[in-house]
Amino acid sequence: MKGNRPPYSPPAARPDRQDLAGRKILLGITGGIAAYKAVELARLFVKNGARVQVVMTREAEKFVAPLTFEAITARSVYIEMFPAHGTESPWHTEIATWCDLAMIVPATANCMAKLAAGLCDDLLTTLMLTIERPRVICPAMNPRMWANPATQDNLATLKRRGYRVIMPEEGPMARPGEEDGIGRLAEPESIYRDIKHVLSAPQDLRGVRVLVTAGRTEESWDPVRVLTNRASGRMGFALAEEARERGADVMLIHGPTDVIPPTGVRIRTITTAAEMTLAVRQEFPHSNILLMSAAVADYTFESTAQHKIKKGLPASELKLIATEDILKSLAGMKGNRVIVGFALETENVLENALRKLREKHLDIVVANNPLEQGSGFAGETNQVLIIHRSGRVSELPLQSKREVSREILNAVISLYRHPEPEPELEPEIDTDLTAFDDEPDLIDSEDVEFDTADDPSVTLAPPQQQREDLDRHETRSSRRRKKKRRGDGPRPTPGQGQTGPTAQQAPPSAPKPAPVEATSAPKAEPAAGVANGSKTMAPKPLADSAPPTEKKGKTRRGGRRQRERQARIAARQISVPGQSELPMDPAPGARLPQSPPPVAAPAPVAQPALASEPAEQAKPKRARKPKVETAEKPAAKAKKAPAKKVAAKRPAKKKSEVEA
Repeated sequence: MKGNRPPYSPPAARPDRQDLAGRKILLGITGGIAAYKAVELARLFVKNGARVQVVMTREAEKFVAPLTFEAITARSVYIEMFPAHGTESPWHTEIATWCDLAMIVPATANCMAKLAAGLCDDLLTTLMLTIERPRVICPAMNPRMWANPATQDNLATLKRRGYRVIMPEEGPMARPGEEDGIGRLAEPESIYRDIKHVLSAPQDLRGVRVLVTAGRTEESWDPVRVLTNRASGRMGFALAEEARERGADVMLIHGPTDVIPPTGVRIRTITTAAEMTLAVRQEFPHSNILLMSAAVADYTFESTAQHKIKKGLPASELKLIATEDILKSLAGMKGNRVIVGFALETENVLENALRKLREKHLDIVVANNPLEQGSGFAGETNQVLIIHRSGRVSELPLQSKREVSREILNAVISLYRHPEPEPELEPEIDTDLTAFDDEPDLIDSEDVEFDTADDPSVTLAPPQQQREDLDRHETRSSRRRKKKRRGDGPRPTPGQGQTGPTAQQAPPSAPKPAPVEATSAPKAEPAAGVANGSKTMAPKPLADSAPPTEKKGKTRRGGRRQRERQARIAARQISVPGQSELPMDPAPGARLPQSPPPVAAPAPVAQPALASEPAEQAKPKRARKPKVETAEKPAAKAKKAPAKKVAAKRPAKKKSEVEA
């Protein structure tokens, strides 16, 4: 019945289903105990959409039956080169052109020797000699067999011929009681990831030139002894292989090493740190990415002996000098290139790596600790921290160096395709806040001389109100100067600027204030507190031709204007016997009020000089000597007669002209 039917649910999604969809893989099986792992590997390939054709040797049949692979792959297993009459077996050249990739799991020492010698005494070795597609071998054997020089020579030969090798792991052997060592077949999941990457490697570095340094350097003390380190070059070689797989044009510079360098890349060998420096400087301008994984010596000998230094000689003292820092020397040539450095630290790994990133202007630094398990020298695994210049840190688990190189290049490509701005390593100094803290304040009303004698109707505003009016006027004047409309601003309305009940209306018959002549400065606008006919006289700012700078909060404005004003103030402070500080002249271009004609001479008010200026200043040339009066005289004379017009004085000269 319809009601008894279970609800429809779609099949579970297989996110990895299409990873190898349509790929054709030739899987060769040889006679080793690790052949049982090949069954799981074949299952992973089929599960992810690959078409797998299994080819076995006669020895492999003794470990795993062909029926097992036929059940998993749904295809017949080929064993014989010349099968019995009526048995299905394609010609070997047909399989060679059918597959996209050929691999042997496990690859025994006997199989590797046949491949290195070019023997084809069975169907599998014949196919491997015929195939022109990518070829991969996964060695698995006893640790002593693996360490045998003959096996290592065969391995090196196969690498030079273009075979990709998935190195064996270190661990217990399949047989109980057998010693641990290197020779254990890599896990099927790890092999699957590598094969998937080979078949579907993104070509995101096609057309990009990558410079990789690897290995160590050696500094000679004499013809026999050297100063070096334990770097093997495996990490750099893995980076070069990964970049090559992604389509990059790879230049590999490496020092002495026992590891076979990868094929398909350009190689340049060096020995000393000086040779490494020269090679990197020559290749760096032609590269887009630099992966500086080489362990370059930090010190070298001051001199190298021509002959072997005998033991016990009195002159056997070692004198070391520092080598040139390659990464730091490339900072000026960086441009838009991506530079990756490596930091090997035994303590404070993150802190030391961050300091190296900042000091050498790196984009990424890869840090690791050789004391950690699995991260030492001459190993096939590594555990690293990838530190970006933006501050992001990626901690990778313990994995093969090929997988580590894949993660490193993923980070490099992301930064290369999407550049990030350079971070500010030091805070920016705001000079507007700190440049003039030791200089006196701007000119206020006390620095301008007004003659108000015999005019009781004229009253000066309080000092605080004068400063506020001055600030408002300077702000408006700055805006007008920015618009290049000097001197044509609107005049303030009558009565503007009155500050208290003492301010009174000026009599209609009072004459208008006369401006003081100015030769260089433009005519200044009247201050906000000085209106035509107003009795409240607020000070007027000193005119200046320098363009104003925008005020930033309560900070002082441009330093050049401040210095020029102080120079004019110093020029007006003339030394007089009996008085060390004198009143100053009004600013050029400023308007001064004019009272009715006075009976006596005007009485200028003495003002104190700025504290930051010395009392004894050189007199300006041809400057008139003003009359000195005490503070009580102006008040007495004001009762007798109103003040007369203030004589115009010469414009002040700059401080540099009046210095003795």
